[in-house]
Amino acid sequence: MIGQILLLSAASMAGGLIQGTCGFGCGILAMLGFSSVLPVNQAAAVTSVINFGVTFPTMLRYRKHLTMRKIVIPFLVYTVTSILIIRVSMNLDAKMLKHIFGGFLLALSIYHFTLSGKQPTNWTPALSAMAFIISGLGSGLFAVGGPLMVLYFLGHTDRTEEYLADTQMIFVINAAPTLFMRIRNGLLTTEHIPYLIPGLTGVLIGFWLAGKIVGKIDKPKLTKLVYTAVGISGFLYLLGL
Repeated sequence: MIGQILLLSAASMAGGLIQGTCGFGCGILAMLGFSSVLPVNQAAAVTSVINFGVTFPTMLRYRKHLTMRKIVIPFLVYTVTSILIIRVSMNLDAKMLKHIFGGFLLALSIYHFTLSGKQPTNWTPALSAMAFIISGLGSGLFAVGGPLMVLYFLGHTDRTEEYLADTQMIFVINAAPTLFMRIRNGLLTTEHIPYLIPGLTGVLIGFWLAGKIVGKIDKPKLTKLVYTAVGISGFLYLLGL
């Protein structure tokens, strides 16, 4: 039990650290820890609460730069998709869902090393909708909805502060309806409190540490290391290991 607590705390702390230094990645790293001890859909429910421990303070920090008109449609599509896929996930075989999660992690890693940072020259309505839907699927299934949503807002905001305010606000207000759905469907219960305690403690420590070292670490190398680990983990999940 102690080993499990240390694992969950370490995964969450790493998530808080990478989110606090690079602006992404908490859900990915937290899910790696929680999915090793819980079914994937329950791990996603717990991770969504852990994510809130980072997205909420970040949103508060940059709230003055929020451009509400830019987030309404992305939020609606993202959230509706998240809610619908949470319901579908209840009927998916746990083993198959873990394989899907492995493929998702591997795809994230390949995306990072091949396409990350390459902005589409023209965000058509169809391309934008696809980004919102894929992000919603990732959020509902695995509590990882950031990559394409981040890419979209990088292309639709003028400053870093505005980008952070818009993305984090979407993640924060998306938390309420998706959390309600997970509780309603029994994916998050009082039995998960022992998992939430080390998770929230770890992520807050990681986020605090990030504030101390944010200017002292090599972000590109850290990001590359994280996505390498994510790709390896995804491959192992695909193999059923």
